[in-house]
Amino acid sequence: MEKIWIIQDSPQEEIEALAKQLGVSKIVAGMLWRRELRTIEDARNFFNPSVTLLHDPFLMLNMSTAVSGIRNCLDKQEPIMVYGDYDVDGTTAASLLHLFLQSVGAKSEFYIPDRTTEGYGVSTKGIDYASEAGVKLVITCDCGITAMEQTDYARKLGIDMIITDHHIPDEKLPAALAILNPKQEGCEYPNKNLCGAGVAFKLTQALSQNLGLPAEYPLQYLDLAAIGTAADIVQVTGENRVIVGEGLNLISQGRRPGIKALKHVAGITRDEVTVADVLFGLGPRINAVGRLGDAMRAVRLMTAATEAQAKKLSAVLNSENEVRKTVESKINDEAVRMANAKYDPREKRSLVLYKEGWHHGVIGIVASKLKERYYVPTVIIAINDGVGKASARSISGFDLHEAFSKCADLLVSFGGHMMAAGMTIASENLEAFEQRFQEIAMEQISEEMMRPRLKIESIIEFSDINTQLLEALRRLAPYGPGNMRPLFSSQNLEVVGYPRPKIVGQNHLKFKVRQGRTVLDAIGFGLAEQLELLYAGKPIEMAYILAENEWQGRKSIQLELKDIRLMN
Repeated sequence: MEKIWIIQDSPQEEIEALAKQLGVSKIVAGMLWRRELRTIEDARNFFNPSVTLLHDPFLMLNMSTAVSGIRNCLDKQEPIMVYGDYDVDGTTAASLLHLFLQSVGAKSEFYIPDRTTEGYGVSTKGIDYASEAGVKLVITCDCGITAMEQTDYARKLGIDMIITDHHIPDEKLPAALAILNPKQEGCEYPNKNLCGAGVAFKLTQALSQNLGLPAEYPLQYLDLAAIGTAADIVQVTGENRVIVGEGLNLISQGRRPGIKALKHVAGITRDEVTVADVLFGLGPRINAVGRLGDAMRAVRLMTAATEAQAKKLSAVLNSENEVRKTVESKINDEAVRMANAKYDPREKRSLVLYKEGWHHGVIGIVASKLKERYYVPTVIIAINDGVGKASARSISGFDLHEAFSKCADLLVSFGGHMMAAGMTIASENLEAFEQRFQEIAMEQISEEMMRPRLKIESIIEFSDINTQLLEALRRLAPYGPGNMRPLFSSQNLEVVGYPRPKIVGQNHLKFKVRQGRTVLDAIGFGLAEQLELLYAGKPIEMAYILAENEWQGRKSIQLELKDIRLMN
């Protein structure tokens, strides 16, 4: 479908002044200005993220109480249980906190709930497990902010709860010993965008201070915090940029046996690990065991003490990921066939699909893929034993949480936010939900909203692509929300030679393109349907990101295409 290109409007006079002040090109100055880096100090701090920029952990509400509670257990040698969510953020948070507690002499063990039998969040089964183990303190990671009943249940069993979470709290909070959540009312912690692993890391910093350990001591766990931060798609700015940047350095060094082994099975061989390696290599394998079975296997890998143990566990995660891909592919194919046979999602302006027997552990991925395919709000529902569990993904401008709230009388429960949500529904209410959801979508979604948008950093010439620009792009990393990888466009381009580009695989394009005297390689993943534009014999314009392609030891510039258009 035709995309909308949004060329970012920036004040040229201010950009020219910034370029002169910093001694950089106007293209680089524009990238900095649009990221609100408009002084030498701002640019220096951004390009050189240092652990000195990490905030004082005791700025977080209830941190002193949490530290006192943990110190009490340490002094009495009472067992502590770290309770994590089953996704990447939750398991990395649990791993780093468990490892830290063990390193300072705590009797620590961990627990991750089963997605199928216990569901999301703190479960009574997990509390019972803690009680049977003689645990006196449970510390949650990436969950627990809504666990009112479970917290009360734990107190009756003589167990205190410290909740570390980052999800938006309700008005009523659990009666825990302490709640660490930068989003809770009254918390003045500057970074509201910490993920669960980030909050857990701040707790290790505070404990280190209290125990008189060197300030560098908790930094050894930034590799785990970085994986959680990158995978949870939170803002990679400010403190989070430091966490991800420093953590990626540790991952690149391969000091932790479990992460080193996971890199190996994921085929990550480059010297400098990137956010993309986490998102597409490490993260899916960590997630896979939680989607299909026991997520505690992920924590066992990340906390493995020996390379032999790590090698064995990494093979398990890799195998589970292959199974996950097979299950996901089967459901995705079925969902596409159902969508095409059922109705045109573009006409209904939404898509609701459900089937008995679908595995609910992978439907979130399927919902994301179908949303991108049809570019409408998509709800995928897996039905098992008369109960449907759904994952939904939205497009810009349509609030899924609000839409679900308008269907609340048909649902058992629901949660999430504007762009991603989940819900549980009785199977007898599926048709009524589908109809109402479609009515809401028809009222709110315009045809323009169903066109994907590309946010173009700036229009550049091929002659602008030089070592200074490439070095600036390298130093802008790590990329993520709040600092997305720059997307450029160039105009009046000519396909080199006879317009017969090589088709890579079944859905990709690879060809050469010229502007002036400069010829560059271009590759368009998933853009095979735009092949005819390259045969038109007319100048084209392209939207792309600049990348380096390495082949047989040689590096070359490659344009990774996001869209192609004919020039008017």
